Amino acid sequence: MSGMLEVIVTDVADARAAADGGADRLELVADPRRGGMTPSPGTVSAVLAATDLPVRVMVRRTESHALSEHMAATLCRDVESLPMATEFVCGGIDLPGVPSLALEPVIAAFGGRRWTFHRALDDAPDLLAASTAAVLLPGCDQVLTAGDPAGVDAGMPRLRAVLRDPDLAAFLLIGGGVTLGNLPALLTAGARGVHLGRSVREDGTWDRPVSSQSVRTAADMVHAEGRS
Repeated sequence: MSGMLEVIVTDVADARAAADGGADRLELVADPRRGGMTPSPGTVSAVLAATDLPVRVMVRRTESHALSEHMAATLCRDVESLPMATEFVCGGIDLPGVPSLALEPVIAAFGGRRWTFHRALDDAPDLLAASTAAVLLPGCDQVLTAGDPAGVDAGMPRLRAVLRDPDLAAFLLIGGGVTLGNLPALLTAGARGVHLGRSVREDGTWDRPVSSQSVRTAADMVHAEGRS
């Protein structure tokens, strides 16, 4: 099975560049400097109209992964404002490694639409157990993790360990500091899904648009590894 490359985008131009470069899926966010927040309905509609790729829409309002009932209610309203979205990204914890019970109404608002559990488990004491708990949540089919809050370079030992579990590896999306430089090591470790952000932007900064050439370089690596 070929590997899967997801690219963070913020607008139509990003989406088109990522698609031209060979991305398999897009994660649509606002304010990527803060880790990605809920985009506006207008942006979601425009991006969906501009690409045939699957688009996972971020639902998030704060950088904290702690999720209160009040914040969960806000996220529910965000979901309700995005009826055109077909896939989502969200996350929340009560304690390190424990998916938040406050996610229940948000998951209900997704209405069966698929979603990714977003990086809230990076500091879990037992990443394998925490990721397994997340993918058992209704509708969750992937866990985005760097293995460590500092990013994949720091998380590599833990990522190698969890990727050795073939049942879980299929549900992991590796992202958070992935670059064209460390991507080969992640693929060798068994990563099947890879998530890239700044590293496929011009000048490697959020201030610049997605580079289709950089996406193509990453896509060629990811897809070649998936065929090997």
